[in-house]
Amino acid sequence: MKKALTTLIVLLLGYVLVQSIYTEMTKDKTPGKAKRLECQKRATTFERAFDTEAIVAAQKQVRSEKINFTSHTEPAIYMESVLFDFISLEQTDAVIQKAFDGYFAQDATLAQKYNFSYYIYENDKKDPGKKGKKSKLYTGYVVFEVKNTNNKVIYKIQADFMDDKAADISQSLQCVVDSFMTYNLALQNTH
Repeated sequence: MKKALTTLIVLLLGYVLVQSIYTEMTKDKTPGKAKRLECQKRATTFERAFDTEAIVAAQKQVRSEKINFTSHTEPAIYMESVLFDFISLEQTDAVIQKAFDGYFAQDATLAQKYNFSYYIYENDKKDPGKKGKKSKLYTGYVVFEVKNTNNKVIYKIQADFMDDKAADISQSLQCVVDSFMTYNLALQNTH
C-alpha cells in the first residue's frame, strides 16, 4: 500500500512538472500581445480593453457614422526622421476614415460621445535607450485609443509596421480599426 501511494505521488508530481514546463514553453512571452485577427498575427500587436460595455457603445457610435478622431505623429529625435517623407498625416487620416467607413450602418443610438485618436510613432533606432537588435527591427507603430467623455481610455491597441517607406502602414491602420470594431465579437465567441 505504501509503495503504491509513493508511486502515485511520484507520478502526480511528474505530471505537474511536465505540465508546468509545457505551459511555460508554449505561453506567449509578451503579455497583451494580440493574435485573434489575422492582421494581428502578421505584425506585432498589443491590445487592451478597460471597459467592455463602453467599447460596445463606442462601436455603436461608429456604426451611426458619428465619429471624429484626432491624430498626430511622433518623429524620431536621435536619428534623421525620414518616415514622414513617404507618408503624411493627411494620408493616414484618409486610411483611418476609410477603415471606419466600412463599419457605418446608421443603426445605432448614442448615449454618450467617445473620443477616437491615433498617433504614428517613428522608431528612433539611434535612441540611446534602445537595447538590443529587436528594438530596431520595426520602422514604427500605430497607437489607437478610444476614450470616454471623462477622458479615460476604454480601449487601446498598438500595431507595428516594418517597411522603411511606410508601404505597410495602411494595413496597420486597418488592423487597429478592425481590432476595435470586432473586440466584443471576440468576447462573445469565447463564452
